[in-house]
Amino acid sequence: MAAETTKLFLFMKKLNPSYFEFFFFRYGFIVIFVQIVTISLYFFTEEKEPAYLACTSILCFLFLVFVCLSDHRMLRKNLPLANVFLADDSLIINKMLYPAEQIEEVAFMPVRHALNKFPAYFVEITTHDGAVFYFLEKNMGWNFESPTIKLLNQHPLFSLKTKEKSESSEGFSAFKNHKPKSHPVK
Repeated sequence: MAAETTKLFLFMKKLNPSYFEFFFFRYGFIVIFVQIVTISLYFFTEEKEPAYLACTSILCFLFLVFVCLSDHRMLRKNLPLANVFLADDSLIINKMLYPAEQIEEVAFMPVRHALNKFPAYFVEITTHDGAVFYFLEKNMGWNFESPTIKLLNQHPLFSLKTKEKSESSEGFSAFKNHKPKSHPVK
């Protein structure tokens, strides 16, 4: 029933990134930098050994796959993430419709030590019935501004429900109980 309801909305925007998008922006730049340095060294040195270039490319790819899979396993083990869409006047969280009146707060949460030593950025959605949902924030960009909070601040029904929490260094223990307590009102 909830999946059929989502087709009726005129405006729907996915708020959470895909895992591939998240991990590429997190680690892809390291691989790209190493590849650029390796290719530059290949063309500017006198010895042109393509085996070194191929080995570096394979190692970079394996590094990216290994790191992304380990972070993905850590995320899935410690925090089930929600799939969230912004519809006309509601949020669709894990294929369930939550009207704006049922959403209590949408908070941006920077968290350290959750995924390695780099900060990870999450969004916490709290409903009036006590359910708490988390999802990964999209790429922050150069201005370090939350794209989700920026989008919701422009929405008339959600602008008063957004807030930014201070950075936590507690890792996954910074998250509340994330299991929904009841089903949304339809």
